[in-house]
Formats: sequence, structure tokens, C-alpha cells
Amino acid sequence: MQEERRQPPPTRYRIGRYEIEEAVAEGSTAVVYRARDPAIGRTVAIKLLKTGPEADEAFLARFEREAQLAGAISHPNIVTIYDVGRVNGRPFITMEFLAEKSLAEVLGKEVRLPIKRVLSLGIQLARALDYAHRHGVVHRDIKPENILLLHKGETVKLTDFGVARLTRGEHVTKTQAGTLLGTPRYMSPEQATGKDADGRSDLFSLGAILYQLLTGRQPFDAPNLALLMLQIVQQDPPPVEAVALNVPQGLQRAVHKLLAKRPDQRFQTGAQLATVLERELNTLIAQEEEAARNRVLPLRLKLAIAAGGVFAVLFLSSMGLVYHLGKGVLRNHTVSAGAVLTQFVALHSAVPALSGDWLPLRVFVEDGRQRRSFDYLVIADHRNVVQAATESALVGKPLRAPSPDGDMLTQSDMTVYSATVGRGGKMFVFKAPILFQHTNIGTVLLGVSQSGVQWVLSAMFWLMLGLGTLAVSFVVALSQFIGLLILRPIRLLTRTLHEFGNGDLDQRISERRKDEIGQIYSAFNKMADKVQTQLMAAPPFPPAARTEPAKRPVRLSTTLDRTLVAKRK
Repeated sequence: MQEERRQPPPTRYRIGRYEIEEAVAEGSTAVVYRARDPAIGRTVAIKLLKTGPEADEAFLARFEREAQLAGAISHPNIVTIYDVGRVNGRPFITMEFLAEKSLAEVLGKEVRLPIKRVLSLGIQLARALDYAHRHGVVHRDIKPENILLLHKGETVKLTDFGVARLTRGEHVTKTQAGTLLGTPRYMSPEQATGKDADGRSDLFSLGAILYQLLTGRQPFDAPNLALLMLQIVQQDPPPVEAVALNVPQGLQRAVHKLLAKRPDQRFQTGAQLATVLERELNTLIAQEEEAARNRVLPLRLKLAIAAGGVFAVLFLSSMGLVYHLGKGVLRNHTVSAGAVLTQFVALHSAVPALSGDWLPLRVFVEDGRQRRSFDYLVIADHRNVVQAATESALVGKPLRAPSPDGDMLTQSDMTVYSATVGRGGKMFVFKAPILFQHTNIGTVLLGVSQSGVQWVLSAMFWLMLGLGTLAVSFVVALSQFIGLLILRPIRLLTRTLHEFGNGDLDQRISERRKDEIGQIYSAFNKMADKVQTQLMAAPPFPPAARTEPAKRPVRLSTTLDRTLVAKRK
């Protein structure tokens, strides 16, 4: 039914226990109010039947029967009914309030929904109708106005069971013969002819809605009621493919099956329809994913990228392992060399430290600094006072070892760790005691710069990266070349098949190959030989008696089912 906005009532009043807030819509037989249930503070919609000569007892009875569905219908895609009652002799129904757009409003804006959205809406409505039908309920007024769109159009809810009836039970008052219930443009042939309607009638109406969503036009659009009834009962709508492009064949067949004139030729349940629509949706999603994968890159590029990617992963993994092992070897070699040098300095510092004659050690350290034999060297006495150092400013001051910024390693009586030493940068620091007959008489701090190790590691990294880049580039180029070699015979076979299918039965592949592609070529040639032999052995078409002079010359072409079909040039 067509609905229009109404102004709120002039004074606040109640329907039963419900406080009326405003009238939100009005149809030919009822007014819908937004109201508040003070018992639980819930906003509800109240549908109140109008009074007047058009509202006879039969219609009042049909209206009140809508409340009987409340206990049976509870589905996420069906509006929930809460209560039923009468006020001043007028029946009303209280239901879930949804301030949402209807499908009719979307169609009124001539908005074409994507096919995936149409399939999703169709699946939800099919599931909702299947639930209602299994509980003995036929809606009998499926139309866009009774379909609400929630969550930005992703979810639908079926509403207004005002003309529904129970298909089970002894207390059902049957519709009088010839009485038309439902919206004419979406009603089923059995409704149009006044026959009993079951759940398959709702599915016909759903098919009409799906047809309109896909094509942008109603399947039955006669300008007057008589012609409209004739269309619904006797005429099939234009095929979907004649009105809309890019609609999947399976979806087209499903819609036309829903619009079959005889109920036994339609889907028998909503579950059957939902299964078909879900299969079409999954197929469409899979096709879009495949198209997205094939949209940019042809097969040969995919092959090259896949091969290059696999090789790059393997090479990078190998390079990482070699780099890690090389780093460990260089580190261990440097630590071993530094430990030997530290032990040497500590051993030769024992006598000067014992005698207190530090001059020879100072000369030794200064000479090593000038020759750059030592990156960092400090010798302290048993009081931890620096007596010789590569940095002269440290002499005479308390010994302060650099703070470690890496893991510390203790080897017997020596400690090794990584530290940042002044402007010398990162170093391996070796700390060892000066011993005389197992007595500690001083300390040696020796620093070995890590710059050499880092340079070697950096050079090794860039060298391996360069080699890896060249290798991956070679693999990609080789894959491209292989892809071209594969695509050429595929194109040749495709072209030959196309020409053979167009009637050139003498087509053969002359190229000789000794690989698997050659086997495919050979199989095609043998197949073509057999087909041509069978067609040549087919009995000739019997000449037909000519009743009128030939208008144009006729050419006979042979088809694969051994039938000669006359084709005019």
C-alpha cells in the first residue's frame, strides 16, 4: 500500500498502555504510529485499523489474524510483533519500530543495486520466507514497500503481515473466492485469479522484485488493472538478458523460474531458492577474485614473478645464513686475536708493575699509539691508578673501564665485551689482570676497533645483494622467455580450434614437436581426422520436394552431429 507522512496528533493520547508520539505513515486501511511503551521504555510501532465503510468484518478479521503470527514468527529478517489489542472497537498491533528506508524508496530513485547486493538481499528474503512458510504463514503481500533496508542496505527486514493468513489450523477463515489480496504488480497468477495461495505465491512476488532490481523495470507494467491481470496470468516478462547486461545466467534462470505461471514449476521452498542464490553469489565472488588476479598481469608475467619471488626468498634466506655465519667467524677471529694480544701485554707488564718502573711501559704504549698498533690501551697498577695509556690525559687518574653496551664474555681470567670508547667508536674491550705468582698487581684494558669487521661485513652484504639481484633478474628474464615459449603454442592451438569450429575441417597443426605440447598437437590432429571421416561418411540429406522457386543459392555446411544444415549465403 502507498504510504505518506502525517503530522503528529494535536493532543497526546494513548492506545492501550502505549503513549502515542506521532503518526509516521498512513495507508488505505491503517495508520502507523510511533509510540512508547512506558512499562519498559521501548519505542514501538502501532498499526491501528481505520474505521469506515470499507473496513468490513472480513477485513477486520484478517487484520486481527496478523497478531496470531507473533508467536510463530521470530526471525532476524522479519519485523517482530509484540502485542495485539483493541481501542474503541478498532484493532491494533504493536510491533518493532524501525526508522529505516524501504526498498520502494531506493527503487523510486532509480538506483541500480550491484548484483552482489541483489543476491544478498534475495538470500535474506528467501530465508525469511522459508522460515515463515515452515511455520504455516503465507505473507501474500510481498512488495518493495514491505521490505526495510537496515545497516546501510546490507540487511533487510520483511514487515506488514497485514494480509497474511495461516495455512494450518481449523479456525482460519478462508478468503472469499474472487477477492484480491496483495499489491497487483507483484501478486502471483493464483492471487490474480482468486485461487488459494501458498508459499510459492510469495516466491513469485519475490521473483518480481528481483526482476525489477536487476533490470530497473517491473516485470508487469500494464497501465490499467485489466491488462495488468492479463499480463500476470498469461504473459511472460521480457528475458532479463534482453533488458539488462552482465546478469549471470544462473541468476537469470532463477528469476524466470520464480516467475513461472504454474506454482509447481517454481522453486517449491525458500530454502531451495536461497541455495541457488548462494551458489550464484559464491560463483560471482570467485569470478571477481579471479578477474582481479588476471586484470593486470598476463600469465607469462605471473610465471616470471612467481619464479623470481621463490628464488628471491631462497636466495635471501641463504644469504642471511651465510652473513650470520660470516659475522660469527669474523667476530670470533677478532676476539681470539685481541685476547692473545691482551695476554701478551699483561705478561710483559708484570715485571715493570712489580718494580714500579712504569717508564718502559709508557714508551711501549706511546710507540704503539703512534704506529697505530693499538686502538685503545690502558695499564693500571694494583691501586687501579692508570700508569700508561694511549690517551695521555688518563695517566695518573683512577681506572674507569668503558661501560659495556653488548653481551659480556668471560674467558678464564679475562673479560671481553662490546663498548663505545670515546671517539674511537665501537670496540671489543678486553680486560685482564696483571699477575705475578698468581697475585694481581695491575690491570690491562685493550680495545680493538670493530670498524674493520663492520667494513668486511658491509662489503660482503652488498656483494651478496648484488649477486642476488643479478640472479633474480636472470630468473625473471628466463621465466619470461619460458612463458613466451609456452604461450606461442597455446595461441596456435587456440587459433586452430577456432577455425576448425567455424567449419574449416581441413585445419591441422603441422608443427612437429617431441615434447608434451607435441602430444597435444598430435591428439588434436587425430581428433580432427576422426571428425572429418565421420562427417564424410554421414548419409546424404534427402532432397525435399521443391514447392516454390529458389530465391537464392544455398550452401550446405556440415555440423558435428552429422546433420546437414542449409545456410543461405
